[in-house]
Amino acid sequence: MLHRRDILKLAALLTDIACPWPVAAAARPKRVIVAGAGLAGLSCAWELSKRGHDVVVLEASNRTGGHVLTIREGLADGLYADGGAEHFTRPGYELYRSYVKEFELPVLAYPHRENILQIVDGRMLSEQEAIAIKTFEASGYNQREIDYINKKNSRDLTEVYLGRYIEKIRDEYQPFGVGLDALDDCSITDLLRREGASAAAIRSIGSDDSALHGIWGEAIVRLRGLPSDPHELYRLKGGNQALPDAFTARLESRIRKNCPVTRIQYGDTGITVTCTEAGAIRKFQGDYLVCSMNAIILRQIPVDPPWPDAKRFVIENMPYTLETRPIFQSRTKFWERDGYSGNMEFASPILGPLWPMAEDVATNRGLLIGTGQASSPADAAFRVFKRYYPGKSADIDHIMTIDWSLDKWAMGCQASDYRPGQLRKFWPASIQPVGRVYFAGAYCDNLNWGMEAATRSAYRVARAIHDA
Repeated sequence: MLHRRDILKLAALLTDIACPWPVAAAARPKRVIVAGAGLAGLSCAWELSKRGHDVVVLEASNRTGGHVLTIREGLADGLYADGGAEHFTRPGYELYRSYVKEFELPVLAYPHRENILQIVDGRMLSEQEAIAIKTFEASGYNQREIDYINKKNSRDLTEVYLGRYIEKIRDEYQPFGVGLDALDDCSITDLLRREGASAAAIRSIGSDDSALHGIWGEAIVRLRGLPSDPHELYRLKGGNQALPDAFTARLESRIRKNCPVTRIQYGDTGITVTCTEAGAIRKFQGDYLVCSMNAIILRQIPVDPPWPDAKRFVIENMPYTLETRPIFQSRTKFWERDGYSGNMEFASPILGPLWPMAEDVATNRGLLIGTGQASSPADAAFRVFKRYYPGKSADIDHIMTIDWSLDKWAMGCQASDYRPGQLRKFWPASIQPVGRVYFAGAYCDNLNWGMEAATRSAYRVARAIHDA
């Protein structure tokens, strides 16, 4: 449980992001070093620079955007694929959408979670077939679960077994102290077994992660008024990289690419960051540092003095998913000919979801993109597709994959849920600054929803530095 002094420190960090922040020149401009030019680093630098602070952004790779990456090379007829961040929602992503509006970026509906073909008992079925009662009866759900599914027309049984725990959390930034602390020591699967869930329900919503972390995540979604499984999805026309590109165009003179950080020194009065640039060692001096690279990279950088124990645990142990993005280009949009939406769920580590993209491009060709585990080759994902796809018209003529595990600077995709016993170690230490060093990125928010978490964490850090 948090001590009062920790709660007060945390409250000071959590400025309400919905509160308007006037764009006025800083009374005392600060020199700020932002390490990492992903979406978090760029948006943080933008907020600070708009208010007159002296900002430099150090990016280790030769591009900006981090895990927001749009691919065009190797694709025909102007097709493109988002190799990383997929979508944003409404409601949700308020800060992200405010930047989209600020830069006048065109938005497209992205219904890739509608009318999904999915595999049940080894067969790919329509969404309607998959939620039919006979399917659940044959799959081992108990009567309580079948009754709920029939009533709600959904296989999401979270409310049945976890709802009474979720409603106890009333503050989205405080999962502790509401009588649920002990649930950090068991997994969601353990809790579901204790609640009498069937084996089928456990397969559907269970996991080996901290039960309290999962419950807290669901509580945050409800407290923000969001759907737990949003279906009203959007993306940027031309690819989601349009937003980091918009930031980059406005911050160009402040960004130094191919400039990896090799050492961090911090003290009571300032920061020194050492980098290598064009084969030479460079040192940058600043009043504050924003670490906006992912923790996998941050843990490799020597720091003087060493991080405090709580922060070091976060940096050294933050769990990440490692993923690939399989991309299938086809001669036609064959799924339409077969009477399908193109949205599919294969439930395989090699190929999970698959869906159409770039349908705004004026071509008869089609493009499907998906998600798989790290190091899964495109041909293996294609074999899974051929095994289960029920249609007869598939005419895929080019396959490729984006393997994030091979990206030296951005291999970690999304921070994943914590193991039992670890929520109390990660929270709130993950978002707390260390002296004049602040931390931004999707892993530095209470809900790790990709681009939303990145912008929220960056906004919080920018305001804290501005107000310091």
